[in-house]
Amino acid sequence: MNSDTKIEAGRLGRLAVIRLRPNQDLVGGVEAACRENGISRAVVRSAVGSLVDASLLYGEAARRQVPGPGVEILTLSGTVSPNARGEPNADLRGTISDSNAAVFGGRFEPGENAICITLELVLQEWLPA
Repeated sequence: MNSDTKIEAGRLGRLAVIRLRPNQDLVGGVEAACRENGISRAVVRSAVGSLVDASLLYGEAARRQVPGPGVEILTLSGTVSPNARGEPNADLRGTISDSNAAVFGGRFEPGENAICITLELVLQEWLPA
């Protein structure tokens, strides 16, 4: 294992079914829903929805802007874990499709991915041992 690998014992907890509304930020909306439901750690189980426009990050500095309207989320995965202040911090990755059916993937940039129509998401709480 490399030095970036972390192993944590625990178990799965509650399921949270969340709906994000138009113009809410994807990452910020997931973090807010976790705060409102007392969830500090979670894994994304499933999601369906669309974005107005999209901004994906690759590595440390690369960024891809995908203009809409109506960028479809094809896959969404990720985790929520506490930041240094103990607040939920979402790391969300996925694949998207633009209006020309071109497919892109990467990490969703916080504050740059507004929900278009709606996004339904299922999170499952992670309870460390």
